[in-house]
Amino acid sequence: MTQDVEFIPGARPTFVEEDIPAVLEEIAEVLRGGRLILGPKLRRLEDAWAKRVGTKHAVGLSSCTAALEIAYRHHQVKGREVIVPTNTFVACANAAVAAGAKVVFADMSADDYCIDVDDAIRRITPNTAAVLVVHISGFVPAKLEELRAECKRRKVALIEDCAHAHGATWNGKEAGSFGDAGCFSLYPTKVLTCGVGGVLTTEHDELAAFARSLRHHGQGASLEEIVHAGNDWMLDEVRAVLAHEQLKRLDDFLGARRRIAARYDELLAGDERIVRPKLHPSLSPAYYKYPVLLPEGSDARAIRKRMLEEEKIEIGSLYYPPCHLMPVFRNAFGTGPGQLPVAEQLLARQVCLPMHARVTDAQAERSVAALERVLAG
Repeated sequence: MTQDVEFIPGARPTFVEEDIPAVLEEIAEVLRGGRLILGPKLRRLEDAWAKRVGTKHAVGLSSCTAALEIAYRHHQVKGREVIVPTNTFVACANAAVAAGAKVVFADMSADDYCIDVDDAIRRITPNTAAVLVVHISGFVPAKLEELRAECKRRKVALIEDCAHAHGATWNGKEAGSFGDAGCFSLYPTKVLTCGVGGVLTTEHDELAAFARSLRHHGQGASLEEIVHAGNDWMLDEVRAVLAHEQLKRLDDFLGARRRIAARYDELLAGDERIVRPKLHPSLSPAYYKYPVLLPEGSDARAIRKRMLEEEKIEIGSLYYPPCHLMPVFRNAFGTGPGQLPVAEQLLARQVCLPMHARVTDAQAERSVAALERVLAG
């Protein structure tokens, strides 16, 4: 490719130009007022978020990782087991470890890369405190209701990692409203962002109160009454302004992502070498990523490197190596190769095409053509 070819990023945050003056004015209002934490901007965001997801509570936090640890701690996982899909970011397991749990990894579905629900159910024991379901790429697992029913029957907490899934729905019900807790990320690459931040959603008054306490050092009625071992996990007023503005644009962002995903579907429909996810018709995905599976024998890392160097196109992955092969968990829990074969075999040849709200049809077409060229050569 020539040097002047446009670089196509795999992900990027989207702030609508026409919204920026109002955002800056709100930030100026915060700065002039002097209330930088736990103020009206955060309360407004929490109210709007809960209304959107369809839960009684939403609690703004410093990160999705903080939300996960709070949810784990509330469900008393210390000394017990938490089932976590191996195809996820390490924060899902790290937060369980921080909460004192033993992590039991489950395999992934070859259809949608989400947790293999049957495998997760097989791993539930009397010592299981919680199961984490990760809505990978913005896909709600097809058998989530089956897992939800089994967790309820076995009195095991069901926690949703919704870091990829802002606005994703299953039969019209939003991600973050299925389990005992929903944990959202506002990291720069996500569907919605405020830089760094998180939100916890729940129907449970006790969990919401626990989250609000832990985010501010475990306070009770005030900082003169510390009732829990908490942390500094607050979402400040400035980031709450950004997150609220992003939330207002969620349907616009989802529409753009779904349109580009549909275009990728069209472009790849005739290429049998590249396998697209098999998604249930009841799912309306958020499309945080657009993952595809390359032919057997492909080296995803080498393909990604060539796409960047030769085509100036950034493509990603979800996630390789899988968590159970990370040294930290192999050392802690004795995991290793051969234990979760679907994830081990498929993730080594899985990549994600560029996906964000500003991807154009022309960029999608160029990305698919480039990937097909690289695979051919």
